[in-house]
Amino acid sequence: MTISPMDNATESLNSSTPLAFLPPALADELERSRYLFAATLGAYVWDIALNLGNDYALLFKHKIRFPTIVYFLSRAFTLAYILACFIYTAAPVKHCHALSLGYNICLVLSQTTTAMLFFLRVTAVWHQSKVAFAVFSILWIAVLGAGITVPLGVRTAHIRLTMQCINTAVPADSEVAAIMPLINDTAIFFAISYRILAHMIVADSPLARLRVFFGGPGLSALSEALLRSGQHFYLIAVATNVTLLVLLKLPQLSPLYRGMLVAPAFGLVNAMACIVFRRIKFGLISSDGISDIPVTGLSFVATRNRSLSI
Repeated sequence: MTISPMDNATESLNSSTPLAFLPPALADELERSRYLFAATLGAYVWDIALNLGNDYALLFKHKIRFPTIVYFLSRAFTLAYILACFIYTAAPVKHCHALSLGYNICLVLSQTTTAMLFFLRVTAVWHQSKVAFAVFSILWIAVLGAGITVPLGVRTAHIRLTMQCINTAVPADSEVAAIMPLINDTAIFFAISYRILAHMIVADSPLARLRVFFGGPGLSALSEALLRSGQHFYLIAVATNVTLLVLLKLPQLSPLYRGMLVAPAFGLVNAMACIVFRRIKFGLISSDGISDIPVTGLSFVATRNRSLSI
């Protein structure tokens, strides 16, 4: 899909303003994207500021292992992506394509490191299953492969003689970069939820467990277990991906609108994954997802299995 900053451009008394060279509708969209990126950047920086104490503790009071490195990389790449998006739309840029390529690479790295946090969580819960490890490894690789389609297809240009940048082409197949994280995050959400459910209900029937999950007796205890395991944060991530995909598929939305919705969605998903990671590291959530399940109101199956430590 192509956007032309030249079409229907009219003469303006204030020709030094880049938006003057764009059709009114496109200029309005670009201005709204600036506001959205500024709000997203402010919200994400605020989230980082609120957790400086937690991040300090992770660096200096806990052993730094691979999951912790992934956590900080996901934060850094997500921040870099949101910041670069804001600079791209709001500041004079000498090389539009170079900056576009840079922030799209940050997008891929943010997406894959956040997906790795999800992967580490689900493999900790399903630590005894080689099949689960293989399936979620393939899904993680698919997320990486889908993300690569974005920097390879986006084209950019300056707005006429100004130093302001705008995307001129967005590949139609870039939607797969939103579809694969949705599939991955949804699969992980249900895999962990099922694991919790399987350890809560004594009955061996999958149908009985599904009845509880979808509103049968014992739902309140199940809800408490899901909350204690951090599943509500993963549910927010899944809902965010669903919303993003629906908006990307709306035909009335322009490519510029579709592109500017990605940054807040990725920022929110990353924030949710990081919340769960921190709570596990600080002992507020069990790493296997089942050790701290409440026992009020239902019979539970005791487990002595140890999980992989995040």
